[in-house]
Amino acid sequence: METGKSVARTRIDSEHPLPPSTHPGKELRFHLLGPVHVRVDGAVRDIGSPQAQAFLAVLLLQPGRTATLAELVHGIWGDEPPDTAVAAVRTHAWKWRRFLETSGVGRDALLSRGDGYRLTLTGPLTDVEEVEGLSASAAEARTRGHLEEADTLLKVALGRWYGEPLNRVPGDFAARQRARLTELSTVLSEERCDIRLALGRASFAVPDLMVLAAAHPLRQRAHRLLMQALHDTGRQHEALAVFDRIRRGLAEEHGIDPEPELVRMHQRILAGEGLAEAPSRGTTAEAAPWPPRAQPGWPVPHQLPHPVENFVGNEQAFSSVVEALLPPRRTGPAIVAVTGVPGSGKSSLAVRAAHQVQPAFPGGVLHADLTDEGERTAPSAVLRGFLVSLGLPRAALPEGLSDLSALFRSMTDGCRLLIVLDDAHDAAQVRPLLPGSPRCAVLVTGTRLFPGLPATRRVRLGPVSVEESLEILASVMGQERVREERAAASELARMCEGLPLAVHAVGDWLAIRPELSLETLVRRIHDEPGHLLSRCETVRTCFEKNVRQLDPELARAWTRLSWSPGCLTAASASRALGVPHAHAEVLLERLADASMLERRAHRGYVFSALLRQFAHLEHPLPVTAPLPPLVA
Repeated sequence: METGKSVARTRIDSEHPLPPSTHPGKELRFHLLGPVHVRVDGAVRDIGSPQAQAFLAVLLLQPGRTATLAELVHGIWGDEPPDTAVAAVRTHAWKWRRFLETSGVGRDALLSRGDGYRLTLTGPLTDVEEVEGLSASAAEARTRGHLEEADTLLKVALGRWYGEPLNRVPGDFAARQRARLTELSTVLSEERCDIRLALGRASFAVPDLMVLAAAHPLRQRAHRLLMQALHDTGRQHEALAVFDRIRRGLAEEHGIDPEPELVRMHQRILAGEGLAEAPSRGTTAEAAPWPPRAQPGWPVPHQLPHPVENFVGNEQAFSSVVEALLPPRRTGPAIVAVTGVPGSGKSSLAVRAAHQVQPAFPGGVLHADLTDEGERTAPSAVLRGFLVSLGLPRAALPEGLSDLSALFRSMTDGCRLLIVLDDAHDAAQVRPLLPGSPRCAVLVTGTRLFPGLPATRRVRLGPVSVEESLEILASVMGQERVREERAAASELARMCEGLPLAVHAVGDWLAIRPELSLETLVRRIHDEPGHLLSRCETVRTCFEKNVRQLDPELARAWTRLSWSPGCLTAASASRALGVPHAHAEVLLERLADASMLERRAHRGYVFSALLRQFAHLEHPLPVTAPLPPLVA
């Protein structure tokens, strides 16, 4: 017989499906860690009504034993079953036998025993059994001191959740199991963070622990681990603030003091003692998680794109965004604006942060791109998509923008919902999309500074360092190639000006050309400045999209100014554009606000080398003839 450890190893090493049942002709896998569904030989099959799912859950989550008729009735309907409950249970049993037969497994897989029923299928059938096996293996690995193995096992286990367990399955039994499985997810998350602290990876544990602490404001282990992680990353004052917050919460809610281990950690931080070498081992679970709000008969929206796997750099900005989305108390929605020059990784950071905080928003995550091929997406179109995603039929939607916005605020009132608005043009486009509930949070990205947006936090992305750029190149091209030509790789990173998009693009281009040396590419770029951009289509597309967001006058001014060498001032821009001094000053300010120029304190404005090269490559102007005036 396979142990939980061997099953877990099969899942990690080969990603094969679960072992087959006693009927080797077909393979069943029941998914319970989200909306319930079943796969037969990999194909999803319809499994009937919520009550039929509740019947199945009672059998699957009590493997190897017979569920009596009384248990099934109580599990589906609780203390007040209908008069037809017994007949309904018999009908569900008949339908499941038919399902098993048509799936090629056989009717005898569901047997009658006394007045109840028992599944005869063997082997791990559900994702719940798989997670329990992985959890047991992780605990064993940690006991043996194999922390890397335990961390990997827990990462795989936590990846099996894809929503609220047994989502919309009725009955007392499903409710108890839902609470158990949600608690299991939280405990495993805490355990993995504890292991990461023991491995010296506190900076990577902080965002997850912020999510846990915000979702469970009285859970002492989560707060203890967060305090340790903050202390280990040099953020002692924040660690002390965490203690003050939970101490007040415990006193106000229950009239109790923090547990002794939490108090001891507080004292050690005050004393300046090291904590990284002494990870906590407790598994206390004080507070049951609050249940997510679900729209009956409609899936909770989870619209985030897949995050960038090899995200590197801007870790401080990332932590700031995560923290700002999860304040303990507020009177209005958290509105976090992430800005930066084109290609600085705003969208990647936002998606990664949203994935981190997603568990704290059980009402769902809505995502919209506010720019379509450089054109501004109408807020009314975005609102219609959001309202349909929340369960409203299109025929019920009003026409006007103000009515759509009001309906959206009503739909999201009291709901823990995260809204990600990517590549916004201005505050006017964003304001109608803002909810009113303090339980919601909004994450906005764009190149502009969004004056007029009621942001609770603004985060400006800077360039990543050369070392971080080298990490990106290594993740795309391979460590060995970067190590062998480190000097050329460093020069290439500097040429990309710390823009993650440019570094990724160059790395991708080189990855499929293993015969080309980095030194050769660097030499070609020095000889021909436009050579780099000509190989990076994604960067050119990004830059072009941002140029198209400028109004025509501003776009013409930006193109013409790209031919002016050195630092730009209002006086030099006035001469280059043929406009009055005051007007030139306004144009420079607007271009800087749109992140198409960089401010240099009181010394004026400059073009980034890549943007200047792009302007010359894609928007050329004759440089031998004088420029005509910008305005007639």
